Amino acid sequence: MIEKKIRKQILEIKEKKEKLLIEEKIIKSRIISIFESEDNIKNFSSLSKQKKEKIAFAFYGELNRLNESNLINEGFGDILAKIFGNSFSGILEGLIEPLVDSILGGLGLSGYFKKFLVSILTTNPAKLVSAFKDCRVMTELVAESISEALFMMMQEEKGFGGTGYNMLRNILGKTFKESQFITSISDSLENFVCELFSKFTGKATQVYNKLKPATSG
Repeated sequence: MIEKKIRKQILEIKEKKEKLLIEEKIIKSRIISIFESEDNIKNFSSLSKQKKEKIAFAFYGELNRLNESNLINEGFGDILAKIFGNSFSGILEGLIEPLVDSILGGLGLSGYFKKFLVSILTTNPAKLVSAFKDCRVMTELVAESISEALFMMMQEEKGFGGTGYNMLRNILGKTFKESQFITSISDSLENFVCELFSKFTGKATQVYNKLKPATSG
């Protein structure tokens, strides 16, 4: 009885691994087709701005498609890391920028805010993946980047000093990093960010559909 149960567990583990390998192969094939060639992946930094934007929109359209097919999971970031190799962070940053510009631009934000949101998404691709499943996650990331940016701007403020200012700066800095402060920003921005995110992904899907004949194969 115990041996039968063990064999069943081994079979289930084997089937799960085989399923994951098949999914990884499908994702790798689709992502490479977005870049049109492995050379474009290796030389992404030297591609024209127009080419990078074309690939970025196609990438987001593919993310939507993969998400709808339930092919995006927690291991998606690891798959991207395998595909992009040593250029992983640079390529991911280039792919993320159009999305960040679209959302923060709609909010009238840039500079530090962009820097921190890009950093959050490039250092943890799983968060980007989660955002495509639920725009509230993207809103939380935007709120987190706003909090970090406000703290950094205050840290580098010129023309102020003294014990009183330093004490106030430390208190406000702690407030900016508290979860309740971030949650408050997130709750206030959720509808707006979700609308911007929906528009962006919709546009990305349209671009992707137009480019699909050129990126298939």
